[in-house]
Amino acid sequence: MFENLKFLLPLEETRFEEWLEAGRKSKLSYTLLVVLWDEMEKDYRPVYLTDRNDLEKYQDDRGNISDVFVAAYDLYSESKIV
Repeated sequence: MFENLKFLLPLEETRFEEWLEAGRKSKLSYTLLVVLWDEMEKDYRPVYLTDRNDLEKYQDDRGNISDVFVAAYDLYSESKIV
């Protein structure tokens, strides 16, 4: 996934599926998965959110230069939100 974007590595489909499953199984009632690219680590990382309003923080926040917003997904429908 994300092979056509400016990131060094593609995100493996199996890893993405594992992230979705981990978010669904969490006891914290997450509803969203945000995929970030960590410039320092040169790798993708997941962030789970319980509220869609929190999504704006990751789209607009430029405080952490090493994190680049890639996409956001609904954990249950698996549809891309942004």
